[in-house]
Amino acid sequence: MFKTALSRGISLIITIILCVVCSSGLWTVSYVGLPPDTPQESVAPPSPSPVAQTPTPEPSATVKPTETPAPGPEIVSITISAAGDCTIGGEPRYGLIAQFLSESKNDDYSYYLRGVRHIFEADDLTIVNLEGVFTDSNSYAEKPYVFKGAPELVEVLTCSSVEVVTIANNHTMDFFQRGYDDTIATLDEAGVRYFGDEHLTIIDVKGIKVGLFGYLLWSNDQTIRDKISSAIQSLRDDGADIVIAYYHWGIELAHYPSQYQRDIARHTIDSGADLVLGSHPHVLQGIEQYNGKNIVYSLGNFCFGGHYDPKDKDSMIFQQTFEFTDGVLSWSGSNIIPCSISSVKTRNDFQPTVLTGDEAERVLERIAELSARF
Repeated sequence: MFKTALSRGISLIITIILCVVCSSGLWTVSYVGLPPDTPQESVAPPSPSPVAQTPTPEPSATVKPTETPAPGPEIVSITISAAGDCTIGGEPRYGLIAQFLSESKNDDYSYYLRGVRHIFEADDLTIVNLEGVFTDSNSYAEKPYVFKGAPELVEVLTCSSVEVVTIANNHTMDFFQRGYDDTIATLDEAGVRYFGDEHLTIIDVKGIKVGLFGYLLWSNDQTIRDKISSAIQSLRDDGADIVIAYYHWGIELAHYPSQYQRDIARHTIDSGADLVLGSHPHVLQGIEQYNGKNIVYSLGNFCFGGHYDPKDKDSMIFQQTFEFTDGVLSWSGSNIIPCSISSVKTRNDFQPTVLTGDEAERVLERIAELSARF
């Protein structure tokens, strides 16, 4: 009996221990001490954690490539300025070279064209008539006036944006062949382009080829007309987009051109030139429009060291703008800038100056009056 009681006591103690262990979570059991035939409650397996789904991207809209607009017409515009007789120096026998040099202080060669430099710098090409030579030679022709300047005076042109000169005039050979050769060498070294007589020149300006030629003309005959036509054709054959003629002609101090000048000018236009310029009279003459082209018969004096105080100091800068559309000349227009050859009225100080106010109006009206008869 004691053993039976002891056995039951031990069983009870084991059961209590198992219950304590189970309640502490150390073991997992089901209903300890229940009869073996007692049904057990089934336990469902834990549900798996939900897996995040990657959203299917929406199809993007088709992007059309940007269409390149058709290129517009290419427009190129060039402005050319032209001025008249420039004697850079003077007449050595009459003290004019010394007087010319005395006006600039400390050999400041920028003095002479200071009053018009802003115009020449703003344009695309500046043309003047070089009325004289650059040489140190003292051997000269026997004639009423001979004009020269020392070679270093070429800086008057280079420091004021004068890019090209005509050398076709009655003073080109004042100091014979040496004077001519010295002038060509001086211009070449300074980078100043030149044209006239046998020199036909083409200058590229913003991709536009400007053809230039000129002659000293005292009459009109078939030989001269053929020479002009040939020069224009030669320049065109070499690719010139525009052709400009600059003639030295006419009668000194005459305000109207001679008939031979008008005939030559019109022949030049008829032969394919786009602009005719002129010098030699030392005074202004009118401007004729012929077949839509300008003929400027005389630009007058400009930076003129050939006279210490000419009575007529009126001058001008003639400008023409040429506009090209896709390489074809499509439009042109002109502008007249009234000037005086001197910045003072009492003498020639060899410093061309742009006129303003009443004086500007006077010169413009004078040019209009001289042009009215054409």
